Amino acid sequence: MFYLLGLLGGFAVSNQSHINERLGGALKSPFRAAFLSFSLGVVFLGVLAFIQNPHFLGDIVALTKTGQPWRIYSAGIFSMLYQTSNILLFKNVGAVKTVVLPTLGQVVMSMVIQTFGWVGAETVALTAIKVAGVILVIIGVLVAVVLSARLENKTGSSQGSSVFWHVWGIFTGMFASFQQAITGHLGHLLGAPVDGAFVSFVGALILLTILVAFKERPFFNRDGMKAAPWWSFLGGIPGSLFVFFIGIVVPVLGPGMGAILGLMGMLIGTIIVQQFGWYQSVKKRVNVMQIIGIVIMVVGVVMIQVL
Repeated sequence: MFYLLGLLGGFAVSNQSHINERLGGALKSPFRAAFLSFSLGVVFLGVLAFIQNPHFLGDIVALTKTGQPWRIYSAGIFSMLYQTSNILLFKNVGAVKTVVLPTLGQVVMSMVIQTFGWVGAETVALTAIKVAGVILVIIGVLVAVVLSARLENKTGSSQGSSVFWHVWGIFTGMFASFQQAITGHLGHLLGAPVDGAFVSFVGALILLTILVAFKERPFFNRDGMKAAPWWSFLGGIPGSLFVFFIGIVVPVLGPGMGAILGLMGMLIGTIIVQQFGWYQSVKKRVNVMQIIGIVIMVVGVVMIQVL
């Protein structure tokens, strides 16, 4: 059951990118889409936290009075950056690369965070096997991105994208690493992973409210909201489910296995959505280089997280 929850968590978040990208297109803004997504996510996580502990808000307030450093509440910054970046990446580099590129950034930054014990993370020694795992992940990304692009060029189905978005995809994964590390540490301090996730989503929602208020006119695109399909407003639920499921899996199976299951679920979900054109997306077959690159990446992640 725990293995299944880990896979379902990754599968859920892979669907979120497609849903939010569709909403962002209708609203003419990835920031409006992220705002609505986090709004629903805050409500969803708030309900889960209340069911688990009706006094969870009091526990959060009590923690703010214990003199903890401000950085333990900063996950919302990285949540906002990760969410909005995913919407933009999906539009500019496609579904598979929106998973593959951030994975490289996430793997590298997660290892740095664990090696130096940043943001309250447990220190893990850097070994030759972990370095070899990172090298494999890099090779996998090159195969899935560079060789895949060459194969698509030969078949005439290539979709060009700038170097900037490929680099930004790697940074997006780094944002995810900080968000998960900070949220996990906060959840540990509060005694419940869902409470840490709730604080993260609230912080992101506050930042997005300010950003949309200053950047977008009007705040809500009413015509776009009317034209958008109903399911495009549900993007906050898959993201919340990912945080919730991984929060259940990690204490039982460990952070390494949680990361592997989440990654596998995301890759499976992305391939299925792209293959069958869910959420009104363009159907696109996954080519052999992408599959080979993904397999190499998974082996690398296993070496880093487990061995």
